[in-house]
Amino acid sequence: MWKFVGEIQYECSICSSYGEIPIDEFDCECLGGSERSMGDEDIYELSCAFCCDDCSSPICLAFEVSEYPVGLINFIIDKCVGAAALNEPDIEYIREIYSARDIFELYESVSELVLALKAEPDLLTDLEPRQFEEVTAEIFRNKGFEVELTKRTRDGGKDVIAFHKDKLGIRTKYIIECKHYSDTNKVGVDIVRALYGVKNSRSGGNVGIIVTTSTFTSEARKFIENEATTNLDLTLADKEQLLEWLKGYGKN
Repeated sequence: MWKFVGEIQYECSICSSYGEIPIDEFDCECLGGSERSMGDEDIYELSCAFCCDDCSSPICLAFEVSEYPVGLINFIIDKCVGAAALNEPDIEYIREIYSARDIFELYESVSELVLALKAEPDLLTDLEPRQFEEVTAEIFRNKGFEVELTKRTRDGGKDVIAFHKDKLGIRTKYIIECKHYSDTNKVGVDIVRALYGVKNSRSGGNVGIIVTTSTFTSEARKFIENEATTNLDLTLADKEQLLEWLKGYGKN
């Protein structure tokens, strides 16, 4: 089970004044739903109508929320009128969601798997290595990257290839290696050195990233500091960084 908590901050579209409304003052109405493979999907509308304190213009802060599967918030859509919401409703989960086995057997898309991991990060340990690669690719795709999963055969250190275009139209190529390790199994310097070589090859990229469910040895980190051309050549994303990526999933 879950509930909405916190406050919604807003900026009036007419006079640009700021304010906030406690979530307890919002009405929550179930708009209906449909049957899907993992059970019912219910759609809720969270709304609060009032007038701006400064210019008296009407404001309706409203969000459409999907609960799917039961007990898990799938997505939130901003439908505010008269003001811009500066944050989404916070969700507080008050009981466990589906088990890892249920999700792995029934999820319809990788995005649903990422949402389950976002709600319960401990499920990371139950992923298969290929699922971890798919989750990593989805996290980058959600942030606007073009992503490509390499084949499940020997890939030369490139599990995911991602491209990002900046506002000037300049494309940057990222090569990403995914290591689904236990907490006690640290990524060593040999793997870091190997990806650095792939990154600098003719078919390499502008930036190399190693992402892991564990962490890195001191030798691996020293390689970045002392042997890489710059500390921007390679990024070491450990479990702590991965959890931050999961928290930010869906917030564009």
